[in-house]
Amino acid sequence: MKNFIDGLFVKNSGEGAPDFVKGSLAISVEKFIPYLQSKANAKGYVNIDLLESKEGMLYAKLNDWKPSGEAKPEPAEHEIEEDEEIDVSKIPY
Repeated sequence: MKNFIDGLFVKNSGEGAPDFVKGSLAISVEKFIPYLQSKANAKGYVNIDLLESKEGMLYAKLNDWKPSGEAKPEPAEHEIEEDEEIDVSKIPY
């Protein structure tokens, strides 16, 4: 389900606009501020994605993705001892 942003309207640029102008935003303060306050995450942010439809129209959607848990570092294949020499030809970059 797409969660559109209450009080935020995305308008594509009109004919004759320069190429670097992709569109504009119109904000209804009366609707947008309460919406932001109700959707803020634990850090006080509201993440909004600016997307393009198949028809080329721009729109904004709430990004409410949350990580499923802490990322765990992958174990190293080989721990290097402090005095061990490293074969630089085996470094992958």
